[in-house]
Amino acid sequence: MDPFGNVVAVDRTANPREILSPAVARNAFASFHIAVSVPERTPFFLYVQTNPANAFDIELYEELYAKTSAGWIPDALERTKMPAFGTLPYLPLPVPGQNTVSYWMDIWVPAETPVERTRVEVLLKVGQGWVMYPMEIRVTPAVAPPMEPHSAALPPATARADTSALGPFRNFVCGTRETTREERLSVRQLIHRNAVQDLALARALETAQHNDLRGELLKRLGFNTRADFCKPSFTAGALGTEWFLRVRDLLYRKAGPPPD
Repeated sequence: MDPFGNVVAVDRTANPREILSPAVARNAFASFHIAVSVPERTPFFLYVQTNPANAFDIELYEELYAKTSAGWIPDALERTKMPAFGTLPYLPLPVPGQNTVSYWMDIWVPAETPVERTRVEVLLKVGQGWVMYPMEIRVTPAVAPPMEPHSAALPPATARADTSALGPFRNFVCGTRETTREERLSVRQLIHRNAVQDLALARALETAQHNDLRGELLKRLGFNTRADFCKPSFTAGALGTEWFLRVRDLLYRKAGPPPD
């Protein structure tokens, strides 16, 4: 989201899906954006809780906006305590006309979490008023294997958000290797981390179930052969912006039925 409450131009899609009850894996992260639109000079605070209480470990990061040739884009992340307090204009990095602050909500789902539906609630106090945004999360039987630290050269902040997931997916499907490079904490870095985590699960499922999961995933994305997808010149631009959501959907379903 940009600082004016809109999806950044490069990430817009004609028919975005609405996910009311997202599925998550265990021993894994699930991440979400929280966009808070508030009047200027009106203090607010933000808090996140679960029902049942303490079902997940939750970290909150403020997304810092970078001015680019494609407009203002949230990129660097700065950890913030909960409740998070704020007001606009945001200092020390004011954005002219800003009316929205965005946060990255990082949810860690422990391996022992029961397979059930859990409620996550975002609570916002603006001035004298309160807003609550509830979201149901479906904890699936999927358990991601332990993940080793993995650094990679990331695409620029002006690239589509899903581009950060392409490198790990090509590693899995094509057997390529990403160029390694230490990067600062950013939205791009955590999207990449989540993709590495999901594809570690894919490798484990393929080994355990003795199936061609790579081929099945490619068919879901509209490719008949690996050669079509694994061309060196292939870029994320050939895929829709939500392609990795379809990959994740299939992986979590392969691990077992979701909670009733």
